[in-house]
Amino acid sequence: MTDLLTTRQVQDILKVDRITIYRMLQDGRLKGVKVGSQWRFTTTEVERLLSGQSQIEAVATESAAVFPVHCVQTIQNLLSGVSLMSALVLDANGDPVTEYSTQTELSRVVMGSPDGLEAYQAAWHRFSAQPTDAFECPAGLSSVAAPIAVRGKTVGWFLVGQVFLDAAATRNTEKLTTQFGAEAGRIAAAILSVPVVTDEQWNLMKDWAGKAAQAVESILRERTSFMLRLQQIADLTQLK
Repeated sequence: MTDLLTTRQVQDILKVDRITIYRMLQDGRLKGVKVGSQWRFTTTEVERLLSGQSQIEAVATESAAVFPVHCVQTIQNLLSGVSLMSALVLDANGDPVTEYSTQTELSRVVMGSPDGLEAYQAAWHRFSAQPTDAFECPAGLSSVAAPIAVRGKTVGWFLVGQVFLDAAATRNTEKLTTQFGAEAGRIAAAILSVPVVTDEQWNLMKDWAGKAAQAVESILRERTSFMLRLQQIADLTQLK
């Protein structure tokens, strides 16, 4: 359980009087909870205050990870439409922020099988726990993975591809059919439609993904800056 501090304890830690504590509560610089008629404060909140991070900065950093889905989906669809490659954005936990753009038929068939969607979700979560510059889905398709960062923290990944890096992968019909119970004929036909890319094409995909990730980062930075500006206005208009 998180330790809760009394008003007196916070006064002693911050070296301020009780009136100042109440003012900080009122203007949002300090967050507390009421237990009966008494205020209590978490140690994490007091440590944040001591570190010099304002409440709005903490909220802004957290909110930056909440993607404006419509904007991100538009960027993703544009990239996918021009490149003719599949694309998807994951958040920091490995959960999809967007819907697939130009999803390959092979991926769609595997995800539509009884165990396929669960396998994809598990793969996304494993990737988020140990990310690299590429993601291989349960269907054996490879995608470039470009990190999306805000204020130095990775908040998601832009995936571009769903391709084969080796022509030998086109012979995986039996393996995928057995693993996911999908119809062999559909798997075989879907595999034939997957592009096999060269090293040069793969590097070009890396460039696309990186630029798309930067576009998303700029949107998230603007959201954070907007929240900070709102707080500055609120600070100026507080009655002391």
